[in-house]
Amino acid sequence: MYLPVVRSLSTVEKMETKEAIYEKALDLFVQRGYDNTPISYLAKVLGLSKAGLYHYFDSKEQLLFQIHQYQLAKDILPLIEQAKKIRDPEKRLIYFLRAYSRNFATNKSAQVLVNEIRRLNPGHYKIIARVWKKVLDLVRGTLMEMEMSGKSKRMNKTFGAFALIGMCAWSSYWFDESRANSADELSETYAEIFLKGILKPKR
Repeated sequence: MYLPVVRSLSTVEKMETKEAIYEKALDLFVQRGYDNTPISYLAKVLGLSKAGLYHYFDSKEQLLFQIHQYQLAKDILPLIEQAKKIRDPEKRLIYFLRAYSRNFATNKSAQVLVNEIRRLNPGHYKIIARVWKKVLDLVRGTLMEMEMSGKSKRMNKTFGAFALIGMCAWSSYWFDESRANSADELSETYAEIFLKGILKPKR
């Protein structure tokens, strides 16, 4: 009896398949919302069976967790690592503020991840929260360095860090993604407001 040869997927092919699932799931979450995107619908869009899709994760919650990890590793962790290489704290802050705000302005999936993080189970939530805390630690530590070097006024560094992070993150709710060419102007505006305020210097 003839039996067809079934070729197993290589590690690279499996990774590419996972990434395709993550990207499509994120697109659907942005378009339809997390609650309105059942696994059965995602499987249909991807041309897979529901059982075939569950080969890559055990539940919708685990899929969301894996998407968080994937997006953070792709978009946020590289920004943190690059910023850490900049020794001057002011230049570091400007670099991170510009890059971070641009990411949120041009990447609507970021809004989904921020909104849906509470859907994660406690163990997964702690893992993802630790990554976001790296953003807080970077900004707060940089503000502390700037104050110690006399480059900035005294302030509550935690409040200041949350103000910068929140300002950038909120962009995903209102920025028109079709005007991506304005993202640089947005990041420059944020840098100007955060570092210098909006009042003209007194003569």
